[in-house]
Amino acid sequence: MLTVTAPPGFEAEKTYVCTILLGELLGVSWRLQFAPEVRGYRIALPNGRVLTLADDFWGCLPESEHYLSPRWLPAGVVSLPISLDTGLQTYSNIIGVYGQPTLSESADGLHCGLDVFASAFFMLTRWEEAVSSVRDAHGRFPAQASLAYKKGFLHRPVVNEYADFLAHCLEHLGCVLPERRRPARLHLSCDVDHPRLWWLWADRWRTLAGSLWRRRNPREALWWLNHHFFRRQDPFDVFEEWMQRAERQNLTWHFNFLGKCPENTDVRYSLQHPFVRRLLQRISERGHVIGFHPSRQAHADAAVFARELDQLRCASPLPVTTGRQHYLCFSAPDTWQRWTDHGMDWDSTLGYPEAEGFRCGICRDFPVFNFRTRQMLPLREKPLIAMDVTLAHYQGYTPERALERLCALWNTTQQHGGEFVLLWHNSSWNDYRWKDWHIVLEAFGL
Repeated sequence: MLTVTAPPGFEAEKTYVCTILLGELLGVSWRLQFAPEVRGYRIALPNGRVLTLADDFWGCLPESEHYLSPRWLPAGVVSLPISLDTGLQTYSNIIGVYGQPTLSESADGLHCGLDVFASAFFMLTRWEEAVSSVRDAHGRFPAQASLAYKKGFLHRPVVNEYADFLAHCLEHLGCVLPERRRPARLHLSCDVDHPRLWWLWADRWRTLAGSLWRRRNPREALWWLNHHFFRRQDPFDVFEEWMQRAERQNLTWHFNFLGKCPENTDVRYSLQHPFVRRLLQRISERGHVIGFHPSRQAHADAAVFARELDQLRCASPLPVTTGRQHYLCFSAPDTWQRWTDHGMDWDSTLGYPEAEGFRCGICRDFPVFNFRTRQMLPLREKPLIAMDVTLAHYQGYTPERALERLCALWNTTQQHGGEFVLLWHNSSWNDYRWKDWHIVLEAFGL
């Protein structure tokens, strides 16, 4: 049992971060107590030694002055090189959001100037996004406005690194920690925006017309004629093939479906269409997952969200308790609260559309925190690390370059025993513009 003593104030926030760093990532038993005479966080070990960390964020403002203000956004980052003088293992610099780049050892223990707890809270809760007014054309907080992007650490799961840093410090002080390493997992997800490309025979001719007259690309038209035009199976109906490939690797696909969307939405289909009904049944029978994919209108309208979810739950042969927002539309913490209010177990929206990486600074699922009500919610976030559209369109990578980026992120996830959440649309497979991208999924054994 580790005893953490902290100054009073912002007790819900401090308890939440201890839950993530100590309980979930380190797997240790802990208790948190508050004492006005202490400065910083004191982690007392059974052998009498102490790890002290700075309380450089919440300790600088009274609880009556909430941190949800642009004035409390960090201007930069703190880079903490691990000193060889402490005897700790040397690895990449720790990137902190608050605190000072100091680490020293005395007779009673280690003393770190980095505010690991507030830095982790900043990344996990995304309160940065709530106080910023920057939004893109779809009302989303853009990656380029985030501290992690601007300071060049979006590719690093810094919260996992904080846990590793704490583990090294505690072990150096003589604390025996439980085994934390576990194999990394690949989480496959598909947002089903278009179950089919062609609902009618006339749609096939429209595809050819688009190739020839809209895009003026006869090679594209010829590709459609040679590969799909005369086949009975629709190009976007890759579900059976994907499920078979995943099952050979003991993996599960998570297919997220739209509900009854408003007339003016960008994508819509009927869950009562015979093809969709059979598809939902096949997914259920093969042991894969049916999730929710609320429309952009549902992101802005609670009533639309409820109606779409109810329709999907009525149509699905499986319980629907997971999913991801369409267009990755997310508003912290309101989106999390809405999912919680509707009995959802986890969401997987938190990745940036225009940049791959660790938006929440973590490669593990974690319980979320509503920083307006100052409560930890039962909902968990399973952060998205990479998406097909991000790689091909927003970043403009070649398939080979995209595979390099994915392999680098996968290797990082493996180092932390995390979960690599990948989104690949069924419409990004048997399409002329995606014809060279099969190498990406095939590299993961699919």
